[in-house]
Amino acid sequence: MTNLIIACSFVMLCGFGVADAQVVRSRGFDPSMSKLLTVKWISSHNRSFGGSNDFYQLSKEFLKSHDSSDFRRMVNQRNPIFRAMGLLCLAQLDRDQYFLLLLSHWTDPEEVSLHERCFVTRITVGEFVQRLLVNPRFLNK
Repeated sequence: MTNLIIACSFVMLCGFGVADAQVVRSRGFDPSMSKLLTVKWISSHNRSFGGSNDFYQLSKEFLKSHDSSDFRRMVNQRNPIFRAMGLLCLAQLDRDQYFLLLLSHWTDPEEVSLHERCFVTRITVGEFVQRLLVNPRFLNK
């Protein structure tokens, strides 16, 4: 009987590793976040005259290197560009899964500049969310 208990204990100790959810990633220096601090406006993929597409390019980097928990943290930031990036990434990950979170920012009154083609317009984060709910990839046009 004792041998059975020892064998079962050994199997349990050796057979179970650390689950992925239990691994804590280091939240040290993140160059993408540093780049986002320098972004002044929301931009589409199209580099237009006098503008850059830094926001769009960073969104692609964020989607490759970060996960939904990072995006949810971004949504809670004071900086409206950070909020917009978090909302954009969540909408592109799975709009249906994060629908309620997106909807909760429907009336966010903070203004940002949206650089599309040759036009720069001021919109609220809420208006940005409304566009994301219609088409999460509207910046790709």
